Amino acid sequence: MPPLRPSRAAPFAAALLWLLPGLPAAFAQSATAPAAASDTAWQSGYLFDFSTFGSSSGVGQAMANAGIYLNGGETGILAGNVSGGAKQGSVFDNDFELEVDLDMARIAGIPGAAMHIVVDDRVGGYYGGFSGSNTLTPQTFGPNEVLQFQEFDWDQSLFNDHVLLLIGRQSPVFDFNSLPVACNFVFTNACTNFTAFFVNDSAAIAPASTWGARISIHPTSETYLRAGIYEDDPYAYTQASNLTNNWGFGHASGSFVPVELGYKTDFPTDSYPRVYAIGGFYDDSPYPDPLFNGAGLPLPIYGGTARQDQGRESLYAMFQQMIWRPDLSETRRGLTVFGGTMFGSNQSEIRQYYQAGLSDQGPFASHPHDSVNFLVMYQVFNQRLVEDQTLLANLGGYPGRTNKGETDFELNYLWQVGAGVSIQPFVEYIINPDQIGFAVPNPRLANSTTLGMQFAIALPDSLGLPVFVRKN
Repeated sequence: MPPLRPSRAAPFAAALLWLLPGLPAAFAQSATAPAAASDTAWQSGYLFDFSTFGSSSGVGQAMANAGIYLNGGETGILAGNVSGGAKQGSVFDNDFELEVDLDMARIAGIPGAAMHIVVDDRVGGYYGGFSGSNTLTPQTFGPNEVLQFQEFDWDQSLFNDHVLLLIGRQSPVFDFNSLPVACNFVFTNACTNFTAFFVNDSAAIAPASTWGARISIHPTSETYLRAGIYEDDPYAYTQASNLTNNWGFGHASGSFVPVELGYKTDFPTDSYPRVYAIGGFYDDSPYPDPLFNGAGLPLPIYGGTARQDQGRESLYAMFQQMIWRPDLSETRRGLTVFGGTMFGSNQSEIRQYYQAGLSDQGPFASHPHDSVNFLVMYQVFNQRLVEDQTLLANLGGYPGRTNKGETDFELNYLWQVGAGVSIQPFVEYIINPDQIGFAVPNPRLANSTTLGMQFAIALPDSLGLPVFVRKN
């Protein structure tokens, strides 16, 4: 694997190292000053609460005593294109996930060891046919509609949690380029990663999984250096199921290698939790050229099969910082800002990606679990892709050029109606939907407005079951 270019990575690293020492002084509380917790205040604000079931029944604790933990949940998203876009209409996408975490220290006496088994089932329709955007979809869509293992791996902590290993069937999306606030949003503009993170490579995107290994090195509890290597396997997206098949390397097309360096704090050791990270990845799998065929001629005009290019890389930087709290005696209420950027190599589908947003946790004192979330995202596409889209449009009878970029806004209100149960109305506004994959893109497609609702149930929170705390 060729190394990341120092000339591009060095400014990000220098900025990170320059920022970290001065961050605590910018706020009233230092990164190590504990915030007093008010459990009564934090646990209030629900219309109903069934979480007492776990403690009253004793079922969850009995399982935890045996080293067995249940996790998972149900998420459904109804999204409708009400204005603009390719056409009006709506889809419903649903995701059911069941996770079993096995504490192997308790079960088999292996210190610091655990196993994670996650099964996922998704159903629903493709929303891009309505909005006109292929890169922005509800987070519960695809990449396929099968019952599959999202994760089946061994988790090992070494040297008092200073070295953490994860080996087995997995996806890199949860360990790299993912901010804690990301899945406060409904579309794939943020959850779980930057859109460019999963568009610019051939890595398995959850719930699809492939063989992989990840190592996290923690010099301190707040700092980390993380790296991984994962199998690229296009068959993971097309198979009927991976519960019983595709456990070998027969369909592997290459490898995906991400690296991330970061600084992360959380309650209760930081009154103003923060994340600052830089990272990048290299993918050596072959991929179709966005414009040329095997003879080096434009595909839309001369036909044939796409030329196979090889080797893509991207660099990114991201941050999340709580900047204001109404009352330091309450555990989590406050305003958080976040953002980031990613730059892809020459033939990456998304050459530039920018994101910024706000999340107000507990906008009302009586509803500390609710949040108001706003995000704006802008992505710039590969010039060859723009040329390809333009030729397809012109040959299909539409004059003009397709746009080089797409802008997206999302505003939502996450209403935590009960412990582990939420309703989340949202509005999504897209400027210049990309129309990638459309047989005949329309350069005059200017915008799309989506209204929708997300409903989610988190199994352990809703029933008050003990949770196995992962470390990464």
